[in-house]
Amino acid sequence: MYTKYFGFNEKPFTLTPNPRFIFLSKNHKEAFAHLLFGINNHYGFIELVGEVGTGKTTVLRTLLGQLKDESYRSALIFNPCLTGVELLRSINQEFGVDANSEYANELLASLNQFLLNENSKGRTVVLVIDEAQNLQPDVLEQIRLISNLETENDKLIQIILAGQPELEALLQRPDLRQLNQRIAVRYKLRSMSMDETRAYIRHRMEVAGNMGGVSFGYYALKWIYMYTHGVPRMINILCDRALLIAYGDERRSINARTVSRAIKEILNLPTEGRMLYARKIAFALAMIGLLIFSVAHWMPIPSSNNVAAKTDNIKALKKSVITDSNALSQPAQVRQVPKLEQELLDRDQNNTHIKAFNSLASAWGVRPIKIFKGKMTVPEMFNTLAAKRNLRCTLFKGSLDQAIGLNVPFLMVTNAKGWLGNYCVAVTSADNGSITVSPALFGSSMINKEDLAKISTGAFYLVWQNTGNIPDNISPGEKRYEIRQLQRFLKLAGVYKGNIDGDYSSLTIKAARDFQRSRNLSVDDTLGETTLAALTSYDTARRVPILKQNVVNR
Repeated sequence: MYTKYFGFNEKPFTLTPNPRFIFLSKNHKEAFAHLLFGINNHYGFIELVGEVGTGKTTVLRTLLGQLKDESYRSALIFNPCLTGVELLRSINQEFGVDANSEYANELLASLNQFLLNENSKGRTVVLVIDEAQNLQPDVLEQIRLISNLETENDKLIQIILAGQPELEALLQRPDLRQLNQRIAVRYKLRSMSMDETRAYIRHRMEVAGNMGGVSFGYYALKWIYMYTHGVPRMINILCDRALLIAYGDERRSINARTVSRAIKEILNLPTEGRMLYARKIAFALAMIGLLIFSVAHWMPIPSSNNVAAKTDNIKALKKSVITDSNALSQPAQVRQVPKLEQELLDRDQNNTHIKAFNSLASAWGVRPIKIFKGKMTVPEMFNTLAAKRNLRCTLFKGSLDQAIGLNVPFLMVTNAKGWLGNYCVAVTSADNGSITVSPALFGSSMINKEDLAKISTGAFYLVWQNTGNIPDNISPGEKRYEIRQLQRFLKLAGVYKGNIDGDYSSLTIKAARDFQRSRNLSVDDTLGETTLAALTSYDTARRVPILKQNVVNR
């Protein structure tokens, strides 16, 4: 939207971890050095901890990019809400080892043989587990057993546990003390300083192609730092909104007032303009009330001789009004409200959206909203709360059948309009013409698909996780570690027959195009979020929520 206006080649402040935008602050560089030190010295276990949005994934991606295949074999497990056996299967699959067994001892035996072979070739095997705070204690104990795979002189596998501060508290449990004692290298990632925040913003704008079409003022940068505390993800959200506001105002400089407006919009606070408008309306209503009172007070009292005549006039006027009202209420002039739409209109919109959010959060196994005093607007507040739970919301426009065909849980925008805009409902499954929605309507969570389609606006927000950590913007010919996961998904979808080599070659691009056509998506060689969202349903190594079973290899 604003990219052409400001002269950018692409949006500079997306939440997607694009490697071209990587910016390493002092803390990021120190974290990277600690991880590399622990790996090269074969310490076995390494811990990386940081608050949400501080850049843990950025550090990990940078690290994996530095580990060349000639000397290292690496695997990344992202958001591992898995059982012990499922985790072992995921690890084996990432390393290209047999992962078909349902027994932990057989999976460990296959993994051990792989580790011995790599060790004999002089290669270091690295396993990275991101979002490790979500692991159950019994699964962490399984990871400790993996670390027991060693020779007399060396650890066969280096394991990095990365997560939020809750990981530290989890490892302090008495039943996990054996694992905690084995962690030899630890680093806590902190947010950026004011100077680093300024450099970060400048860096991302330059990478996006900024040629002076827009700039952030000194006090604007101060406001950004004060609000975000130097957390990269929050900086991206705020700067993106500030640029959008500047575009709407046709400004090419971002000042403190623009940033303040952006903060209010993100937090869904009333702006000065809205408050002023509300005060004017209140004043106007008060004046009308005073005028009516004055007229009634000073109007002369009719004499008894005229009361009957005036009563007849009033009756005639009422009859005329009723006749005109009936004429206006004919079906040809007033839209008939479907029953489902009326059912939504009879509900509190804020609670409706919270229930829809919690339903989607439950499907993905992330924490629900327990206490929320704000306004659950869609997509603004919905997106913000989803991002804090590592969920993405991607807008898709089409029919209900097309949205269901993507096989990803979604939020459907309905025709019903309330004080927060259009009512939205969550869709979490589809089977034989019946749709599971939240909140329940008419006392049932199962709704007929045809009835639901009647109140759809054609706008849907796909709610998904990038479980494969695949970038949504890949250039043809690019070679990257994460492309291997893309190739696995395409193979499971039945459209890719080539090797899992991480090369975004013409063969891989053709498979991506074929998949996009099969889902009625626009063909784009660089993929895009909608395509990746649809591909997550083929992640057999993780418990990914889907609407219905895929026809191919599911």
